[in-house]
Amino acid sequence: MFQLYKKRDFSSLVGDTFNFFKLEGKNYFKNYFIINGSLLLLLVVIFYFFTSIFIQGALTNIQTPNEESFYNEMYSNLGLFIGLGTLMLLLIIVISMLNYSFPVAYLKLMEQNKERNFENLIQYFKSKVGRIIIFFLLSIVVLFPLLFVVMFLTFLSVFILIGIPLIILLTPTLMSFVSLFYYTYITEEIGYFEAFGKAFEMLKKNYFPIVGATFIMHLITQITLGIFTIIPYIIGMIFLFTNPEAIENEKNNGFSAIAMILVAIIIIATIFNYTLQNLMLVNQGITYYSCKEELENVSLNKSIDLIGTDEA
Repeated sequence: MFQLYKKRDFSSLVGDTFNFFKLEGKNYFKNYFIINGSLLLLLVVIFYFFTSIFIQGALTNIQTPNEESFYNEMYSNLGLFIGLGTLMLLLIIVISMLNYSFPVAYLKLMEQNKERNFENLIQYFKSKVGRIIIFFLLSIVVLFPLLFVVMFLTFLSVFILIGIPLIILLTPTLMSFVSLFYYTYITEEIGYFEAFGKAFEMLKKNYFPIVGATFIMHLITQITLGIFTIIPYIIGMIFLFTNPEAIENEKNNGFSAIAMILVAIIIIATIFNYTLQNLMLVNQGITYYSCKEELENVSLNKSIDLIGTDEA
């Protein structure tokens, strides 16, 4: 059984993330795709039509190199383009909220020793939907502007020597803080700003192991994502542009193969991006429970409570 409450160093934060998926991965992703799969499929379909319109307009401009050809192609599909874009944006928001919330729910059920199944996960989502929405709405006006200021000041500091290491630390630091903040606010019945302060305290207390583990997990996800997107794209482009007959046929047929390759890469990237995010988010959840153990000695207190129960 996977132990949530445990004091962890850098290597444990990384290693226990993979141990979690060894023990829980099959059930985790089964429920993830049951809950999120239909929305991801719908997003992929909308992506397909949305990007097809744009890519077709761009390729038409390549065949007939003048600005009017591109604008005419886009204008003729303007209503569909705007409608699909709006629907796609709404779907991305909903899927992102679910993506961030799913590991929170899953790990909470583990903490409560409840079965991690569809019914219990949905029940947890229903109980937390208000807090999830409030978090995202408040973050638009509080957290995101603050993060923007931090990023802006960090990039300005590049002009002095200290800015270079700060840039390297910026992304994993912000990712760790936002994740700890979200886990704290959703799982604990405390206010938004209290959760903000507690997340900051967690990160400050064990900064380098947390940020280091986040950096490694982010690197792993990006490399994996690149394998499934960049490499197929390069292979497809090499095949087309090293075969004169193939490229000539594509010109005559409106660059259909090139368009299909680009659309396929976008679809693959979308699916794998959301799926691989779970690696990062579970790692942040393990970090959250590790930090709670560091601050509150939860496992020790539970052991004391059990001793009292046994004596009774």
